[in-house]
Amino acid sequence: MKKIGLFYGTTGGRTTGVVDEFDFNLGDNVEIFDVANGIKKIKEFENLILVTPSYGFGELEAHWEAVIEDFKNIDLNGKTLALVGLGSQTTFGESFVGALEVLYKIIIKNGGKIIGLTSTDGYHFEECEAMVEGKFMGLVLDEENQDDMTPDRIYDWLEVVKLKFN
Repeated sequence: MKKIGLFYGTTGGRTTGVVDEFDFNLGDNVEIFDVANGIKKIKEFENLILVTPSYGFGELEAHWEAVIEDFKNIDLNGKTLALVGLGSQTTFGESFVGALEVLYKIIIKNGGKIIGLTSTDGYHFEECEAMVEGKFMGLVLDEENQDDMTPDRIYDWLEVVKLKFN
């Protein structure tokens, strides 16, 4: 498997803890970038994990929002991408992890291959636009209400996703 580029945005800090868990699980197989410093290095990787929390009513995190126009202009043909979204299924149950959909649509439009869709089992929310074929568009984590499940969810998801990366 080629090295994975993990790109994340965070404002509140919960995402940093999740990224640390990915770093622990992937070790030398991952290079981690905070999108607050830009996203130019996305072009250097064939395997990518993009991590974003959702804010407000399913909106992108501020640093992702700042680079989204640049992201829209990146050719993703030949790249395999997996998404990770953070959100609160109780506080924002009517727009749970909506930011995933924003990234997903750009990836599809720009020729990227999406892997890592996950089941909605075990989650309790009203609405979620970040679903396709009855599954979440990536790994979904709720650090507010189910943080005790995060390490196992990441580990289990990575066991599947790593097999699908080049």
